[in-house]
Amino acid sequence: MIAFILPGVFGVFSQLKMVDANLDGDILVMDIIEVSEAAEEVVTNGRDMIAFETERGLEEYRYRDSRIIKSIDGKGFITMLFDVVEWKISNEEEAVSIRIKTNGEFDETIIIRK
Repeated sequence: MIAFILPGVFGVFSQLKMVDANLDGDILVMDIIEVSEAAEEVVTNGRDMIAFETERGLEEYRYRDSRIIKSIDGKGFITMLFDVVEWKISNEEEAVSIRIKTNGEFDETIIIRK
């Protein structure tokens, strides 16, 4: 009986692990979108940094050592996402796009209108 049930239990737990792996990335995307909607200005160096001027101050996202780090007015920081293998910023006239990819299954592109 136990041998019959065990494969199903392992299947459920393996699915839960996949959900957790993408949850951090989803939280990062939601945070960037929320901040960008409240932003008065978008600033990027086109490589590893994008920042938004908001009522809270300059909210900056930066790629460092396979992590995405957020800071406000250069004070403190919080790691928003680990194991990032790609953080590509494309700065066009009307929009900025950010491609984020991790070692796991997270692979998203965010488009932010200026």
